[in-house]
Amino acid sequence: MHDREREGAPPPREAPEKVERARSFCTELLSRLGAAVDVEVRETPEAIGVSLVPRAGNAVELTGALVEALQALANRVVNPRAEGRKWVNLEVGGFPEGGDPATRAMALRLAATVLRTGKAVAISPMSPRDRRAVHLALAEVDGVVTRSEGEGIFRQLLVLPGPKPKHPPAER
Repeated sequence: MHDREREGAPPPREAPEKVERARSFCTELLSRLGAAVDVEVRETPEAIGVSLVPRAGNAVELTGALVEALQALANRVVNPRAEGRKWVNLEVGGFPEGGDPATRAMALRLAATVLRTGKAVAISPMSPRDRRAVHLALAEVDGVVTRSEGEGIFRQLLVLPGPKPKHPPAER
């Protein structure tokens, strides 16, 4: 079972109010930090993508820690309640097409292992962004389900056998 299924209804396909809340929150907070950054927003049926593109003369370094913190805050602002949650994902320098290919490949290898052995596989603790990428990469793979367990820095992701697969996962 995915975390989303435990927490309530699936995200709304379109949520213009959430998109605008994400845009205005990120723009305002970065401005108050003194960052010269363009904020571009793209909505998909699953999430809201926010791209942070530094302008010439930007004095604020968009480190991984800053982006992760900003993403966590944006998710709290955009999704004050669990029902109807639509995740906000921040990226620096533009939108990645299809996410990190290395993370996707690793997720598909783990799914193949679970399908072959019939046993669950636990992935050591990773960042929320990477956990989400694995959940998304395996969401459409028949025969496996993902679940996150634990709290804080000890939260880990499990890839579990699910309903009988129609076809094995393959590199796409």
